[in-house]
Amino acid sequence: MNNDQFIHYFLGFVDGEGCFHVSLKKQKSAKMHWVLDPIFHVTQHKNHKELLYNFQKLMGCGIVIQKYGQSDTMQYLVQSRKELVEKIIPFFKKNRLIVKRKNFEIFAEVVEGLNKHQHSNIKEFRKLVKKVFVMNNGGKYRKYSLNEVLDSLGSSETTRQTRTKL
Repeated sequence: MNNDQFIHYFLGFVDGEGCFHVSLKKQKSAKMHWVLDPIFHVTQHKNHKELLYNFQKLMGCGIVIQKYGQSDTMQYLVQSRKELVEKIIPFFKKNRLIVKRKNFEIFAEVVEGLNKHQHSNIKEFRKLVKKVFVMNNGGKYRKYSLNEVLDSLGSSETTRQTRTKL
């Protein structure tokens, strides 16, 4: 298989077995008390883990590990924001997905926003959170609801006044 064929194979594989995800985690030490944590991963049975190593070689980044809690499943994953910005996002902007295109586009907007430090501004952080809840079936599998997260942030004005008093 030549490189162009492998790229097309990889795109199809990601459309079926890949995931662009942004976790939303409570973290009291964070400025907004929430952290957005982007990750790209592809899973495969351990019998075919060599395929994941080939994906890692193609992308020039990421790691291959056993999926937590699933001894028969391996993952190729990229969680470094630098690698996401420099390798993963440009690759998928150039080589377009079909099934997961919309999730990727939102993922790219969020990661690029994080890279521009938009998450340190309450108004911009709220926009990023709203985007995250559009991804992957509208966030229906998330631990926290969109309203719960936004309510915990308070209004932009309340947050600004609180920070001014500190």
